[in-house]
Amino acid sequence: MPDTAKVAKISVDGDKLAESLRRVIPFVAEGSPVPLTGVYAESDSSMLQLTATDGFRMAHLTVALAFPAGNWLLDPKGVKDFAQRHYNGAAVAIEVGPPAVEIRPEITPTYLKMGDVEVQLLTEEFPDYPSIVPDEFPTEVIIDPKAWIKVLRARKAEIAGVVFSSKGCKVYSQSFEGETIGCDSLPVQVFTGPDVKVAYKAEHLRRGLTSCGATCTFQVSSTKSPSLLEAEDYWHLLMPKEGFPREQSLGQNEREALQLMEDSIKAVKAGEVVGRVLIGTGKFYLELLPDGVATEVLVQEPTLVEAVKTPVIDDKTAEPKEASN
Repeated sequence: MPDTAKVAKISVDGDKLAESLRRVIPFVAEGSPVPLTGVYAESDSSMLQLTATDGFRMAHLTVALAFPAGNWLLDPKGVKDFAQRHYNGAAVAIEVGPPAVEIRPEITPTYLKMGDVEVQLLTEEFPDYPSIVPDEFPTEVIIDPKAWIKVLRARKAEIAGVVFSSKGCKVYSQSFEGETIGCDSLPVQVFTGPDVKVAYKAEHLRRGLTSCGATCTFQVSSTKSPSLLEAEDYWHLLMPKEGFPREQSLGQNEREALQLMEDSIKAVKAGEVVGRVLIGTGKFYLELLPDGVATEVLVQEPTLVEAVKTPVIDDKTAEPKEASN
């Protein structure tokens, strides 16, 4: 058993701690080096900071919450177990202490207990995360995260290319096959700095926005440096993706019309429907002929015909008058 004299104990709001851990645990790496698989906790007994990263994004939360003083790298299994529980406002005891048998003098403590959940403490060194944050963010926008999340969920895209502009922000959604599947205008409360275009993995952007609350400041450095989502007690660092989706601005009605046209052309080419195609002067016309019996597709080139002047009668003078048809 651990030496009870060396065990630090503190009481904490169980639901508040569980909610705090839920906001960072989704960003822990899976299958990466050990330091990236843990949740890094820093505490001065009254203020708790939680950090998690997978190498492409980083979540950092600061919350006024009691916790044993020190820096701890928490194994994610125990963290997930605790975060999934509900305590109905009850206080939970947090204990942290040395191992039952001392392995090496420098490895103390090695266990942490949150209520009934035992969490392994990892001994690897967590990355120096403050040094990763860029010094400057030339472009800054204040946004409503819920409105942006709604667009990202609706498109279910692989890549989200965001145009940050003083004229308004837009997101171009790119499918897993590389096709631009939508262009949506995004609401912006405040915009400062130069215009810039940056692409992100859509799911990473959505998950980062989910933890930001009602208002978020979106800060952009460059297309190759991390962007920063910042809320009152939370910030999220997000690496951009190379390239940018094709900037097609077709609306949903236009896309549906194009799909209908594609289906119609395929039916005509397959002989399932009789049709006539008219091409010329930069326009394309497709006329379906339901009463036809042939499967031939006619391609016609329209020609311009000069207007013919024909006489008309003026009602007042009853005299002929030239006019154009």
